Amino acid sequence: MRKTELARFRAMLQAEKERVSESLAKHEKIIKHTDDQSGLETGKAHSNHMADQGSDEFQYETTIKFANTEGRYLYNIEEALARIEDGSYGKCSECGKAIGLPRLKRLPYTRMCIECKEKEEAGTL
Repeated sequence: MRKTELARFRAMLQAEKERVSESLAKHEKIIKHTDDQSGLETGKAHSNHMADQGSDEFQYETTIKFANTEGRYLYNIEEALARIEDGSYGKCSECGKAIGLPRLKRLPYTRMCIECKEKEEAGTL
């Protein structure tokens, strides 16, 4: 991979890391009931009406699930940035072949080529 492409991927991943980190910080405030800016009752349910309490609890649980998903995504981004630093970015972690640029452009944090990923999903890897 050329240095210019590598620099572009690094910048893209760094920008995405910052975006996701900010989003996670907002979700953490909601989860910990310290969300003063939104004015929303999105924390753990403390409603007087059972229907409202159910809706509030559902929103709270949805926020936790979303934060968990974003946390895993952030981990993948950080791993990709580490691979850039150690020189293994763009190489499949299974077969060692180069990961195609179209795949990296679509999933810049990927660690497997499409062939190995398909084998993994099929359970044959």
